[in-house]
Amino acid sequence: MLMEQEEKGPVCKRTSGKRRRHDNVSKRTSSASYLNSSKKESYESAIEDVFSLTNTSSDSLFDESIHLSDDNSNNFIKNIDCEKQSEDNMDDSLSEYFFLSSTQDKSRENIVCHTPTHDIKPDLSCSKGETENIKSSGLDTSRTIVEVVHSDLNMSSNNRHLEIDTKAVETPSTAGKIFVVNSSSIKDKLKKRLLGNVGSVTVQKNVEENVRNEAIFQAQLDASQIRKEGSSVDIGPFYGLPAKVQQLFEKYRGISKFYDWQDECLKLEAVKEHRNLIYTLPTSGGKTLVAEVLIMRELLCYQRDALLVLPFVSIVQEKVKTISEFATELGFLVEEYAGSKGRFPPIRRREKKSLYIATIEKAHSLVNSLIDTNRMESLGLVVVDELHMVGEGGSRGATLESILLKLILKSEAQIVGMSATLNNIKDLQTFLHAEHFTNDFRPVTLKEYIKVEDNIFKVNRQMHEEEPLEHDRIVTFPYSSELLKQDPDHLLGLVMEILPENSCLMFCATKKHCENVALMLSKLINKSHRHLASIKEDKKKQLLAELSQDGEGNMCPVLKYTIQFGIAYHHSGLTADERRLIEDAYSDGILCLLACTSTLAAGVNLPAKRVILRSPYVGMSFIKYSQYKQMTGRAGRAGIDTSGESILIMKAQDKAKVKDLLAGPKDLCHSSLAYDGMKGIKSLLLSAVGLKIVTSTKSAFDLMNQSLLHIQASALDVDVTTATRESLQYLIDQELVVCKSRNPCDESDAQDSLCVSSLGQATFKGAVDQDFITELYRDLQTAIRSLNVVSHLHLLYLVTPYDVAVNIDWNIYLNQYYRLTEAELKVPDLIGITERYISLKAAGHTVRKKTCERAVNRFYVTLMLWDLYNQKSIWEVADRFSQPRGFVQNLLSQSVAFASSVFHFCQ
Repeated sequence: MLMEQEEKGPVCKRTSGKRRRHDNVSKRTSSASYLNSSKKESYESAIEDVFSLTNTSSDSLFDESIHLSDDNSNNFIKNIDCEKQSEDNMDDSLSEYFFLSSTQDKSRENIVCHTPTHDIKPDLSCSKGETENIKSSGLDTSRTIVEVVHSDLNMSSNNRHLEIDTKAVETPSTAGKIFVVNSSSIKDKLKKRLLGNVGSVTVQKNVEENVRNEAIFQAQLDASQIRKEGSSVDIGPFYGLPAKVQQLFEKYRGISKFYDWQDECLKLEAVKEHRNLIYTLPTSGGKTLVAEVLIMRELLCYQRDALLVLPFVSIVQEKVKTISEFATELGFLVEEYAGSKGRFPPIRRREKKSLYIATIEKAHSLVNSLIDTNRMESLGLVVVDELHMVGEGGSRGATLESILLKLILKSEAQIVGMSATLNNIKDLQTFLHAEHFTNDFRPVTLKEYIKVEDNIFKVNRQMHEEEPLEHDRIVTFPYSSELLKQDPDHLLGLVMEILPENSCLMFCATKKHCENVALMLSKLINKSHRHLASIKEDKKKQLLAELSQDGEGNMCPVLKYTIQFGIAYHHSGLTADERRLIEDAYSDGILCLLACTSTLAAGVNLPAKRVILRSPYVGMSFIKYSQYKQMTGRAGRAGIDTSGESILIMKAQDKAKVKDLLAGPKDLCHSSLAYDGMKGIKSLLLSAVGLKIVTSTKSAFDLMNQSLLHIQASALDVDVTTATRESLQYLIDQELVVCKSRNPCDESDAQDSLCVSSLGQATFKGAVDQDFITELYRDLQTAIRSLNVVSHLHLLYLVTPYDVAVNIDWNIYLNQYYRLTEAELKVPDLIGITERYISLKAAGHTVRKKTCERAVNRFYVTLMLWDLYNQKSIWEVADRFSQPRGFVQNLLSQSVAFASSVFHFCQ
């Protein structure tokens, strides 16, 4: 039968090999693999390739028209009639193969091609439309010539992967000839037809199942894909998170429903579109909860790492502890970057995403390492708690601004800042290109009072601004004259109004005041309210036993006495273990009163029914509005109290200052980059050049023009251009930066280039303060020439921080000097410290001979580390040098961190 058909004329029929190819193509087109299709341009390119395969140029090829004889035409039509049924079936398959609609199918009727070839079996059937077209035109025979077109097509309607596979068909009678029905070339028509296929919406009954499978596959793909710009990826009903997250909040935090403002904030367009955001609320308003939801969305939905920047080591440690419960359940990692902890750059994780919880200084080093290793794209979210610390002044504020500026320039990560209420919040908005959300919500009502002598005034801001105080009552505590002398501010009476049923926080100006107040109140309670000692007596004894055990048998005598009455102090002089035990005991109700410094207000969350501010001072400085709000914000325990109270005790001479304080948020957040002779600018420029963010003088000026300092230049009376030029010149003079230019620091010089020297590279990678670079380099050079290797004392000196503030007791210094062995005494000789100098200082004499005081002070601190190295306990060292045990413990942590800096500096 097949031979008969071949003798009668050309018949469009697939071979078995071609049928298998068609079947394979059909299978491929029905799979989900066509989701990832290429763009329209690559499809056009593939069309061009069709015609490049012929030896004859496309123009000459398609301009040739040959009319065939009528006989040949009649024979061809006769053969087509014989195979009409077969053609119908093949045409249906071809339509399915090309994913063509009925409308598009008609477009094929305009083209009939003939190609010269040898006598081979036909391998492509003709469609009905082509048959009718040939009949109506009375033409002879032709075969379609189209080479293989294999390209990915990105269809806007359904993203189908279109594959075209057709083969040249020839007939002996038309060898060497080409026939075109109308004047347009086949190339143009084929382009037009295929491009039309791209832009049209095709509906195929036989692909309904594929479309259904495609939708399922696409949903699964979206759930695992990294976030695309301007889109949000939700994988659950709880603000885009799985319902399990909501269950975990209820399990670990006891939170079953969010506050209205939290719900509103999390539904902001800025949040949905991953834009930068600043939100401000009163203390204890629930700001951290919103940040945690955003962090988990980034880790679980967007599949990118997140960074949480916190101001203090203690807060970092607490947050690591509380959020690790979620990490275990939800499958992400928590990495601590505080003190001596943290790896640079962080380990690259393949499966699980990481939450970095860091102090300001560690966060800066982390961001630098990510930029240096080209890994900033892995960071999707940066949350900054206490954003107003940008204006704290000093190195911490400058470092925080540097972090934010580098993120703006080198990262697409979303920046979310939590801040106290500020007068110039718009400056921060402009700097961060962020939206602002604010609310005055508090979970419990706060009642503020001011105490002046025997009078207590209620703060009423709705009254006249000049007189916001409304007289509330006169204290009438039954104080004897002797008791009044001991407690002139009526602290005992104010405390006993709420104890022991409720808790109280008493903020004091200094650490010594905290200990004195705790001791005084305990002694007064012992006389007049002895029954407090019997409340939870067993648990108090257990707390004392744990403190003794952690101190290896040592315990502070003040705490040993006060804890039995439910009172303790809390400040940086405590060791980390002591702070943890005291905080837990307060949270559990074992302790009902803490005398503390202002750092507790900015640190761990320990609310109280009543907060008492012992004075309107922090140290020697008058309290700021943000500090006042932080302290008073601890009053009132959400879910326990309906209201909280704060009482500020002041002297009559401070009344004017206090009224001004209460009038409203006068605090301004100003850039700290210009502190102490532009040190912040110098440090920023050095690291920016080292990280290749700045490569020329012009780019240095461009960098500074993006800073908060530039926005506030007029308010701070700073000429940013001049400051930038002088800072660059300083770095060049100190041989930290190399400028290849005829006119260094000239913005108009387009040919200049900036790069760091070896010393500059060591400085910014080691995060060494520029004030200590020369001295550190000199000390290391001295050690290279004459390192004392008899003991580790010289090495300890090299890793002792330069900026440790310590009051030297010269008698202790001299005693510790005499304790050194003969071999160890060579170390102070190498440093330049003599026995005569220490002896004269201990005797109170003035030393005329010039001696490096920084080296002398530093070696005193080294002697503390030397005792710790020789297995002396923190308590022993603290007692021997008359230093707080917390200071000694912090010194150890600082030395470990500085040793890491020296290590990177030497690299």
